Order: sequence, then structure tokens, then C-alpha cells
Amino acid sequence: MQEKAADAKYEISRAVNAGLAAITRIYNASVLEQNATAALHPVDIEEREAWFDAHEAANRPIYVLRELCEENLTNKDGEADCERKFGSNGKNLGAQKIGAANQKGKILAWGSLSDYHPREGYHITAEISVYAAPEARGKGLGWRLVNFMLERAPEFGIKNVVALIFSSNVASLNLFAKFGFTRWGEPPKVCDMGGKPESLTILGKKLG
Repeated sequence: MQEKAADAKYEISRAVNAGLAAITRIYNASVLEQNATAALHPVDIEEREAWFDAHEAANRPIYVLRELCEENLTNKDGEADCERKFGSNGKNLGAQKIGAANQKGKILAWGSLSDYHPREGYHITAEISVYAAPEARGKGLGWRLVNFMLERAPEFGIKNVVALIFSSNVASLNLFAKFGFTRWGEPPKVCDMGGKPESLTILGKKLG
């Protein structure tokens, strides 16, 4: 299933194994920044393979957001390279040929719905996570992904969605507030980010 954005610049689809290199690269950028995930060290693709397989087995989808472009524009990693330019307002200034067959696009962001807790009774609740590549931030891609994922969450029996966010991460808190998430808890200083204590804000939203 794909998102058909009004301006047809992007598509969102279920992740496949071939996208793990890009997913891992985007995740590791956030690991190094130490403001969006409690991981302290970058992960490798082999570790993410087990994570990917666990999501598939549990029917908890991982989605990727790509920029649409021609198939023959590829970079050294084999990804499509759109070479697009963005204006100060985030508008994509590059020409698009949406009718072209076999379009590919560089993965700019990804998101996942994960088990909130491994015990069976929590199957109606999922944790949502969204990550964007550093060069793609500030263009509304996180908003697109969250909107897409919330619309589809009920297909997987999900009735509640929670987001676990560092209390200092104002950008992420504001993003989820736009979708009606409210504070369900705030454990103080429960995370040690290499000597920097972080409090956790638990945001939640009931679906339907």
C-alpha cells in the first residue's frame, strides 16, 4: 500500500529487507545525536535483520518513506538519487515524472509499530517510532509517516498507540501533540545517556 500525496513527491510503503541499509543508517544518525533513542552505540545491519524479522513475525509493520524519482538515477549505494532541491519552505523544486514506470527513491525516513510489551494481553497497544535522515528533517516527513501509520494501525488490531520520547525532545513532543497524543506518564531521569540523565515522556492516543 502506498501513500498518494497531493503533490505526489513521496511514497510510503512497507519496508523490505533490501531497505535495511538505509534504515540502519538513518537510525544510527539518531544514535549518535543521543536525543531520540536510548541506544548508546550504533548498530549494524545484522542486528537489524533480527529486529526486522521480529516485526514481520509479530505483524508489526515497518514503513519507509521515499522520494519519488526516475529509476535510472542511482547513487553508489544502488539507491535512486533524485538530486532534488528544496526551497526554504520545504517545497520540492525538482521536476517530477510521476508517470514513469518502476520508480525508485531514496529512503528519507522510516517508522515502525512495535509491541508495547511482550505479554499477550498488551496486543491491543503498540509503540510508534519515527526517524528521518538528518538532511531530510524540517520538511514534514515525520508528519506524513505518523499520519499514514495511525490510519493503518487498526488493521493490526491496535487500539492504543504510545510514543516514548525523551522529555527534552521538544520537536518530537510537538509532532505527536499535533495528532492528539496526550501525556500518559513521565518517569523522571530513568535513562542514562552516557552520564546525561534523561526523563521519559509517555504519550498516548486511543484509536477509534
